[in-house]
Amino acid sequence: MKTDAAPKVVEIVGLAGAGKSTLSHALKRTNASVRLCNFPNVRKISAAPFFLWNGLQVSFALRNLEHERSRKLTRREFAWLSILNGWPAYLQRELPDQFIVLDQGPVYLLTELSEFGPEYLRNDAAEHFWRRLHSRWADTLDAIIWLEAADADLLKRIRTRDKEHVVKRKSDQTTLAFLDLYRRAYERVILKLTMTHSDLKILRFDTSQNSAEEIVSQLLIPFFKP
Repeated sequence: MKTDAAPKVVEIVGLAGAGKSTLSHALKRTNASVRLCNFPNVRKISAAPFFLWNGLQVSFALRNLEHERSRKLTRREFAWLSILNGWPAYLQRELPDQFIVLDQGPVYLLTELSEFGPEYLRNDAAEHFWRRLHSRWADTLDAIIWLEAADADLLKRIRTRDKEHVVKRKSDQTTLAFLDLYRRAYERVILKLTMTHSDLKILRFDTSQNSAEEIVSQLLIPFFKP
């Protein structure tokens, strides 16, 4: 349950090329109350207590789930699980009364781990573990801004921008299959979050039809109004 002093937390979700970073920076330019926030950096010494404490909690929670036939968690995946475990409390403790916009936040991490992580994380025995994380984040997030775009536009943006991507130089068929895989994965994760918390706002926009500025103007009233 959120307190009055709890920060407002919004995540921008979308496929590669959907315009997440463009929208987050447009929001920041338009509304001074918006704070762009990245998850804790495992490489920073100052974050060591966070990862030590939450890593221990994750290890304890997973102690009976690992299976010898399934691959192990990578170091990155273990760090991501630690972030999912401890980030909500960190945001509420360290950033009260803030308006926080996340790009590649919990929905992204939940999707990567639950859909593409080790096989044992998709077994029935892991359901309680995921249910707890879904509940924690459904209570933390105030809204999810879900950006979509036409496949042709996504293809063009991925290939023409400077940012590297795993499918940037792949065939159209391979890239479209990759995008569809992630689109369906995001849908499943967001459905689980809304099933946990029916009041969670899902705000969907098509960036093939709307510019970042047009989306911002719609968000400012009433959700982003200071």
